[in-house]
Amino acid sequence: MTETERIEKAIQTFVKHRIGGVIVNNEEGTILYQDSRIILSERARTAWARRKPGIEEEKKWEFSDLEDAKYYRIETASVEIDDELYQCHLFTDVSDYATLFQDISDYSKQIADVSDFQKSILGKLKLSYDSCLSELVAFCNATDGVLFMEEERTDNIQKTSYSRYFKRSTVPPSDEIETMLGARRFEFVDGYYCFLSEKAGSQRYALFLRRGQKFNEEYFRDASVYNVIRLYIENGILREKIVYESEHDKLTGLYNKGKYINLREQAFGKPKKIAVINFDVNSLKKVNDEKGHEAGDQLIIKAASSIAEITSEHVMGFRTGGDEFVVIACNVSEAEAEALIERWKEALAAMNKEDDGIPCSVAHGLACGENNYDLEGLLAEADERMYEKKREMKAMNATD
Repeated sequence: MTETERIEKAIQTFVKHRIGGVIVNNEEGTILYQDSRIILSERARTAWARRKPGIEEEKKWEFSDLEDAKYYRIETASVEIDDELYQCHLFTDVSDYATLFQDISDYSKQIADVSDFQKSILGKLKLSYDSCLSELVAFCNATDGVLFMEEERTDNIQKTSYSRYFKRSTVPPSDEIETMLGARRFEFVDGYYCFLSEKAGSQRYALFLRRGQKFNEEYFRDASVYNVIRLYIENGILREKIVYESEHDKLTGLYNKGKYINLREQAFGKPKKIAVINFDVNSLKKVNDEKGHEAGDQLIIKAASSIAEITSEHVMGFRTGGDEFVVIACNVSEAEAEALIERWKEALAAMNKEDDGIPCSVAHGLACGENNYDLEGLLAEADERMYEKKREMKAMNATD
C-alpha cells in the first residue's frame, strides 16, 4: 500500500469513527448504507425520505428526530463510481448544542418577561403598596396571594388577599400572624410559600403565594422579581407615611388644618346630610400658665383622644387651631349626630376619671343640614353654638 493509499485509508477511518456518521442512497432513494451510530425512528425515516435533497443536489442542511431528541447537521453530495450515482450524507450530531441554544432561548425569554414585569410594576408606583399583589399572582401563575402588613400606629395587621379580586381587612395580632411575619423566603407556611418577609423602618411585612399546577417556579425565585416587589411595597409604605404626616396633626393624630381646608373647599364630598360639631378646650391658657406647656399639651391630647373615639370612615376629626377641633359627620341624621355627642361625652368623662391632675373641659356646638344646606352657614352656626356653650360653662364655673 502506497503512502497516498495509507493516508486515504487513515482519512476514511477517521471520518468513519470520529464524525457523526454516514448514510448512502442510490438514485431511487434506497438506503444502501447506514452507519451503525445513526439510528432513525420510524417517523424520522419517513421524514428523511420526504426531505432529503435531490440526487445531484449538494447542500448543507439540518434534520431532527424528535422521537429520540436528536438534532443533526448534514452535508450532502453525490459521487459517481463506475457509472453508478450514489448520494452521500455526512451526519454531525449537534443535539447538545441545540439543547444549549434552547436553554439560551428560554433564558432570554425569561429575562424579557422579567423586564416587562418590572416595567409594569414600576409603572404603578402611585397606587397603594398592596396593588402589586395581583400582578405578582398572575406573573407566577399562582392561585392566590396574601400580604400581611403591620400598622405603624396600632397593634393591628393589615391583610390583603388576592385571587380574582382584592379583599382587604384589619386583623388583630395572633400567633398565626406572627408565624407568617417571621417566615423565611421560600418557607412553606399554612398552605402558602413565602415570597418575601421584610421590615421597612419599624413595620414588618410578609407576602405569600399559593402554588397551582402551572406555577412558575423560575419567576417565583427570580431575584429581580423579588427586588422590584420589595421596592414597590416599601415605596408605597413611605409614600403613605408622607401623605399621613402631611394630613395629620403631629400632637393629636387627628387631621390637621390643611386637610380641613382642602376638604372644606371640596364641601367634604357634598353628602346629602351633614353634621358639624365644633369643640373648644376650656382653660388652656390657665393650665399653660400654672402648670406649663407640657401640661397644656396633655390637655389638648386628652380632648383630641375623646374626639378620636367617635371618628370613623364617615366621621372625620380635625384639629383646626391650638385648642380648637371640628368633627364633620357625613350622611348622618341629627339624631345620629346627637348620639355621637353622647358617646364623646362618655369617652371624655372616662378619661377624666384617670387621676393625671389635668381635668379636661370642652365646649361643643352642633349644626346639622340636609339636602340643599348652606355649608358655610352650618359651620358658622356650629361655631356660634360652641361659644354659647363655652360662655355657659364659664358662668357655671364662676358661680361654683
